[in-house]
Amino acid sequence: MKRIGSWLFALMIILAMLLSACGSEAVPETITEVAALDSGASAAQGPGSPNLSYAVAEDLDSAFNLFLDNMVGYNALSLAGLDEMLAEEPPPFLLDVRSINEVEEYGYIEGATVIPLLELGKNLDLLPSFDTTIVAYCGSGWRCTIAMTALGPLGWNSTFVLKEGSYKGWAEAGYPVALGIPETAAFHAASPDPAMTAVINKMLSSIPEDWGFVTANAILQEISGNPDLIMIDVRSDDEIKATGIIEGAIHIPLEDFIDRKTDWPVDKDATIVTYCGYGHRSTIAMTILMTYGYSDVRSLGG
Repeated sequence: MKRIGSWLFALMIILAMLLSACGSEAVPETITEVAALDSGASAAQGPGSPNLSYAVAEDLDSAFNLFLDNMVGYNALSLAGLDEMLAEEPPPFLLDVRSINEVEEYGYIEGATVIPLLELGKNLDLLPSFDTTIVAYCGSGWRCTIAMTALGPLGWNSTFVLKEGSYKGWAEAGYPVALGIPETAAFHAASPDPAMTAVINKMLSSIPEDWGFVTANAILQEISGNPDLIMIDVRSDDEIKATGIIEGAIHIPLEDFIDRKTDWPVDKDATIVTYCGYGHRSTIAMTILMTYGYSDVRSLGG
């Protein structure tokens, strides 16, 4: 019992260090990840296990590798960064992935197209061409990270996510917002691969109702009672050297996540928690695993 207690104490210290390491994400230092779940429409009860053919799996590998290679600062965008982009010509395409109820209650950023996250895969015709810069946002920065990761392998590789509280942070900082529900129009500007679209749509339409979010406190309670819990650390080698790693965790840097698929758990029903410095990279990794059919994967948030 003493040994277990000491191990849990050490785990608490490492988790605290991880969740205070926001600067290690290679994004603006002012960016912080969510402290609570996004509000909004609930989702289905599990991501399912799409039966990927060998050809589709190979296509996913290539597409996700391209997505990861093209990221700049993990495609995280500050509030000031978005404000500057909106002043440019042409401005980015704004994608609001909150629920309709949230938009009605809190408003939206002028010019945005609203497609709730769970419905994104069924409404790709509302998106612009593949080479258009997209900025996705939600209630806190969590759901839009899932959206960005889903759109990447379909061909939208210039998609960024609004952090620093995302829409809530934008509104509270005094940036302009609009009320009501914005009108939408189909662009039919891109033609993603149908087989890939089916896989992404299945994943998106069946995300767990908690959006895959889990807190450090919840993990501390769970880990002592579930010896089969698998933790995957997606931080860089330098971060591991600086702050250590949770005992027993699998270390796969996000940049190498696809190339090291052989290090993923074999059992797609295994209970998995991904983690990083503050939740952004781990949510990208979580979404990738869900896309490949892992049915019980969550991301450690703040």
